[in-house]
Amino acid sequence: MKKKLVGMLLAISMTAAALSGCGGSGNAKETTGTMKESSSDTAANEITDKAAENKAVDKDIEMVLMIENPEVPVTSEVVKKVQEKFPEIKFISKTWDQSQIEKSVKTAFAAGEAVDIVQYWPNQMKNFTTSDMALDLTPYLDSDQDWKNTWVEGALEVGVFDDKNVAVPFGTVYPLLQVNTDIMKKAGVEVKDQWTWDELVDACEKIKENTDAFPLGVKSDNACWFVRNGLMQCWDNQDELDRFNTGEISFTDSRVKEVFDKIKDLYDKSYLYPGEGAVSATQDQITAAFAQGQVAMFANTNNQCGIAKEAANGAFDVEIVSWPNMGKADMNYLLGGSDGFFITANTKNPDKAVEVLKYLTSTEILQMYADTGNVVPVKGIASADPDYQLYGVDAAKVYPTEPIGISPEMFDYIVYNTPSNYLFYGDTCLDELEALRTAAVGK
Repeated sequence: MKKKLVGMLLAISMTAAALSGCGGSGNAKETTGTMKESSSDTAANEITDKAAENKAVDKDIEMVLMIENPEVPVTSEVVKKVQEKFPEIKFISKTWDQSQIEKSVKTAFAAGEAVDIVQYWPNQMKNFTTSDMALDLTPYLDSDQDWKNTWVEGALEVGVFDDKNVAVPFGTVYPLLQVNTDIMKKAGVEVKDQWTWDELVDACEKIKENTDAFPLGVKSDNACWFVRNGLMQCWDNQDELDRFNTGEISFTDSRVKEVFDKIKDLYDKSYLYPGEGAVSATQDQITAAFAQGQVAMFANTNNQCGIAKEAANGAFDVEIVSWPNMGKADMNYLLGGSDGFFITANTKNPDKAVEVLKYLTSTEILQMYADTGNVVPVKGIASADPDYQLYGVDAAKVYPTEPIGISPEMFDYIVYNTPSNYLFYGDTCLDELEALRTAAVGK
């Protein structure tokens, strides 16, 4: 019950924020800041021995950031801002790679090395809290009420595990469809606020028959959205959904297989760009294809809508359509949660890392995210994008739990190996998921 309440608090807070607003790969870039020294003799004389000692220590501070995502250009600008703000720190920026981030952080931790500040999903922090890899931010938040009150009411709850606040959010994230209305008109498809799954399939068929465009585009790392959303929407009621999410219902259930079969049908009929090889499409490829009118519907995250819209450069009208519902009207739930930051527990400079984290969650920085379409759950943020409110309208549909929470192994399999394993190996995929379920729950 507590999890559901937290989920609803987060969803409500995200919506409020929207309405009020009208590595993984091992590649690293190193920047060494230079201390700013006063040119005034008077100021120099006022520096105490203690302050001089602290400066000498700060010069030796090295901090690793894993927040820079090449698919999200604003993150590079954020890293530059951080470097300018803290010239006394030697920053090493490691590329944020969704498929490798957990492995990279845990490998470094096991080797006694710190990835000091990491971008991760606060609602999925169990992947790190079970092995005590995240710094408890509670005392820092409690001692700085101005910082704590930066967030809208309820937003911080998403990063609380075992009464410890281990991560802070900077944006709400969930999937949606960006639609090229010109292609839809040509195909004879009515654009609605949301389609059922059958209506989506019908739209795909009309687009394929009447235009030269591919109906759908989704990058490989996000193809699991079809599975994850389907596995929340396919049940008869919320009680069944909750039981499935805690591992009480088998992956051999006929409704689970039906979800996978419906998704496989999209790939078998070549509805997804670029046809053969759709399971390995990149975000850049999909964005370019959408901008060039080669893809009618872009399965995107709400926090990257601004990038795709900018790429289209006004060549056609873009509308936001909610993710299609595969199940009953009252089971219209979505995967999602928050983007956020956490500090690893083995950071050598926790107080300094918190200073950097405070800057990363400041209005100055989060305004930069908002300007690219991120719906940020903090006060004092606005956006010039007329569609900004639309990027947060489905926040209340985000469900607080998923089967990926059954175990870290289940998380990895569903997020990184579906639907591809089902496309290639069929029911073997379901058997492997079932084995992970039984291993986690013991039955």
